[in-house]
Amino acid sequence: MNLTQKSQERWESISHAVSRFWFSTGAFLLATLVIMIGTEQQEFWEKQITCIFLAGSLGILAQLIYELFFQKNKMVQWSLYVGACLFSVGYYMYLRPNELFEYSAGIRTGVLFFIVLITVLWLPSIRQDEYAFSRSFIVFVKAFFTSFLFSLVLYIGLMAILSAFNFLITSIDYKIYSHISALTWSGFFPIYFLSLMPVFPTGKEVPNENYLRATTIPKFFEILLTYIIIPVIAIYTLILLLYILQNITGEFWNNSLLDPLLISYVIIGWFSLFSIDTLENQIVRLFRKYFPLLLFVVTGFQGVATLNKIRQIGLTDGRYFILLFVLFSIVSSGIYLLRHSKMFLIPGLLILLSVLSIFPGIDAVSVASRSQANQLEATLTANNMLQNNSIKADGTIPERDKKKIVESYRYLRRVDRLSEVDFLPQNYLNNTEFIKTFGFSIFSLEEEGYPGGNEPFTPKSFTLSADPDDVLQFNVEDQDVLLPLYVDRGNFSQVNTNQLPIIYQDKTYQLIWQNSLGEQLDEENVQQDQLQLILEDEDGQQLANYDLHFLTELEELEQSYQEFSKPLDELTFTEEFPEVTITLSFTNLYVEESNYLTADFYLMLSFH
Repeated sequence: MNLTQKSQERWESISHAVSRFWFSTGAFLLATLVIMIGTEQQEFWEKQITCIFLAGSLGILAQLIYELFFQKNKMVQWSLYVGACLFSVGYYMYLRPNELFEYSAGIRTGVLFFIVLITVLWLPSIRQDEYAFSRSFIVFVKAFFTSFLFSLVLYIGLMAILSAFNFLITSIDYKIYSHISALTWSGFFPIYFLSLMPVFPTGKEVPNENYLRATTIPKFFEILLTYIIIPVIAIYTLILLLYILQNITGEFWNNSLLDPLLISYVIIGWFSLFSIDTLENQIVRLFRKYFPLLLFVVTGFQGVATLNKIRQIGLTDGRYFILLFVLFSIVSSGIYLLRHSKMFLIPGLLILLSVLSIFPGIDAVSVASRSQANQLEATLTANNMLQNNSIKADGTIPERDKKKIVESYRYLRRVDRLSEVDFLPQNYLNNTEFIKTFGFSIFSLEEEGYPGGNEPFTPKSFTLSADPDDVLQFNVEDQDVLLPLYVDRGNFSQVNTNQLPIIYQDKTYQLIWQNSLGEQLDEENVQQDQLQLILEDEDGQQLANYDLHFLTELEELEQSYQEFSKPLDELTFTEEFPEVTITLSFTNLYVEESNYLTADFYLMLSFH
């Protein structure tokens, strides 16, 4: 077959996909158009775009349901498309009063797309033989990676052309690059993906040539799975089991960092099992025979470890999903080993558990929020800190109870459910307010090296801000220079160095921020611990040397992230020198244990 025939065949496949999945094609093109219009208007209509993509994804699901179960019944097909539209509109109404990237809405949206994806994968295997789901899995994996590769090459090529034109011929509007991205990834990618979808057999039909070709595992992929991925997974499994056995009496049950490691391992394991299910060689047969049993063991240990963490510091949505995934993996391992002919039940179980995780009232965030709120209330009550629905501060309670209070508060704040806990004085507490409310710092457990704390050591620090009720105004009648400045890590942000040129009456002065806090002298190993603001004239002669070390002592460094405020006049400091008077008015100052300082302030110079 020559290039012309291949190109013609590919265009025919795309045309057939557009005709076959016309509803989804229209949705994806509409989403592309909305993205491009939003780019032109410098708007990002994420809710509308998300719901249009949802409609397109549901359109694929509707078309497959029609083809597999209701052929020749156009009324059902149109009903399914109307249902997809109504569901997408309804979901938009749900998102409209919420932020898409608000925690619970974001999780629900992500899981919803996952459910649609797994359902699309699952449908062709219903009423089929035991290997139908594995064949369907291969079809979609091949289609995804092929579409992704083609789209990536197209995207890089178009970007290279635009960049060359912009560099060599004439400049082009930067928005063109965004339009190319939208056309490639929102338009071309899903349509090309659909063009690689064969017509799936219904059980009554003999599979056609396109389906047989789509379900064939390429030789390269077969070699990759057999001789690379399977041995790597086997070695990785051995390392995991050795770690679990070595730490089974201690660290394993408290190490939260292992959760994503183990979950990733299980996901990759199931991906590999579904991919090799139709292959036949000695390595694959051994892997199919023993790996599900190892998955059963590893996920069992993970489940016990997760339950132990829940007992210690409560349930979170992450641990909720881990428990569901552990349940799925354990049951699926049993099905794979004992009832392989019922393989189609495995994706069905995953869909069921996913639906439960976002169903209102029993969804992950709602259940976890109730659990954390109950844990917070129970811990406070057990320590006599909750009286008449008001919190009584007590910094002497046991460390494990402090840990529970901090974990519960942090989780409720992260998922924006603090307002549901009526005994908290306000929805958000900074560290200073947290200390006043509970009697200890939210960071104190980290500072004391509390076992099981996963966050790094946090040094003592304070933030000092000007009173927000103060009006920012300066008497500049006697001032020659007024500059707003920001210093971070010893550098002025305007120039990213510690030297800032100032021009006054055609003379150039150098303002130097000399920060040696915590530095060591090489020869005598003596700590300098100096903080100075220096002003030099054009000849390098020093006009002023203002010692600012007192800034680090404006408040006591007792805990991490202490927050204070003072009237602006108490944060204004003046120093006179023979040739100039320097006035500094600080609006914000952050000081961290004698080795780090940032400052927002106004500099006023009055030359004599």
